[in-house]
Amino acid sequence: MLRRRIPSLISNSIRNASFHTKPASHFPIIKSLHNPIHHSGLFQKPVNSFGVQSVRAFSLLSLNDLRDNKGATKQKTRKGRGIGSGKGKTAGRGHKGQKARGTHKFGFEGGQTPLRRRMPKRGFKNPFSLEFQPVGLGKIARLINAGKIDSSELITMKTLKDTGAIGKQIRDGVRLMGRGAEQIQWPIHLEVIFLFLLFQY
Repeated sequence: MLRRRIPSLISNSIRNASFHTKPASHFPIIKSLHNPIHHSGLFQKPVNSFGVQSVRAFSLLSLNDLRDNKGATKQKTRKGRGIGSGKGKTAGRGHKGQKARGTHKFGFEGGQTPLRRRMPKRGFKNPFSLEFQPVGLGKIARLINAGKIDSSELITMKTLKDTGAIGKQIRDGVRLMGRGAEQIQWPIHLEVIFLFLLFQY
């Protein structure tokens, strides 16, 4: 009832506000003891320095009025709690059978060959495979001509990484390729960790 009367009280108070030329101390605030709204202090008419009575309203919104929208939350279904709930007795499992009595492993199809065994298998992943980053001799020659690599010093994997000859992510190592070997006209010194020999017959 109080909330319904608040808009009308605010409009009536603003409509009845009057202007005065006398000091504010000559206009005391009059409160009605019979009106519960004025008695509770929800609405007051303070007088400012210009002698104008204004309405000061307090917000009625509180934390206990906050709630989720309708349908925003859903309670968990409690099975086996009586026939009135709709999920009592058999709890949605039906009558008898393996699925009504116990559990079965994931993918079980009642004895039929499951899908994971019916699908064909192709290929495999070698756990012992090595992944190398390739770098050609021609690229090393261009870096030497640009002055980024000193041919008189030992060229290591760190040297190739710092000069940008290979990427930042090195998994198992670097593979030296023979492309561009004709561009090298001077001896170079390379650090070798693994040596693979390829024989052609």
